[in-house]
Amino acid sequence: MKRILSYILFLALFNNIYAQKLDKKMVSEAKQWFKSKVWVSEGLQLEVHPSVDYVTFQKQYEANKDLWELAFGAIAGADKKLSGFAENGKFEIVKDRCYITVSDYIPKDVTKTRLEGHQNYIDIQISTGTVLWGISTVDQSEVIVPYNSATDNTFYKSNNIKVIKQKASKPYIFIFFPDDLHVPSYADERVLYTEMLKKVVVKIEYVPMP
Repeated sequence: MKRILSYILFLALFNNIYAQKLDKKMVSEAKQWFKSKVWVSEGLQLEVHPSVDYVTFQKQYEANKDLWELAFGAIAGADKKLSGFAENGKFEIVKDRCYITVSDYIPKDVTKTRLEGHQNYIDIQISTGTVLWGISTVDQSEVIVPYNSATDNTFYKSNNIKVIKQKASKPYIFIFFPDDLHVPSYADERVLYTEMLKKVVVKIEYVPMP
């Protein structure tokens, strides 16, 4: 019996180590794919923030390449002031699969924001200005408002939120997949916002993976 238990423990340990090595290999390969910039559309000026999930990004891009090219093409000319997006509103790129929204806003205080996640769409977000972004994961968070299919939103609370500070001089493209919970751009308490900021969000369909 002891031999059997020892064998089971050894097998479990071996499988765990193998899985970890496999995960590291996948991440390494996905990072190389990301750095190769084979996914970059012509004219794309802003950088994707390095918080992006490289593995999921590669899988989703390769599963839906044509749609991603259209999505990136819609923001290809975006500069740090998003000056090319003068008209606010929602604009379809591919009906029911990909669309873009443009809006002006004043960032909210962190106490008036919520951690959110989506199921059917991936978020590509850009904001002007000096703002903060919060990111977490589903396994580190608790649902406080159940999923609403009409808005594709679930709201969460978490004690494990990583805060990313964005400078007005260097806005990034943030990409959030369904497992990437996020507090969209909110106010830095050290900044006095006297002018409206601009935000561009591209929604692109999520392809479920096995």
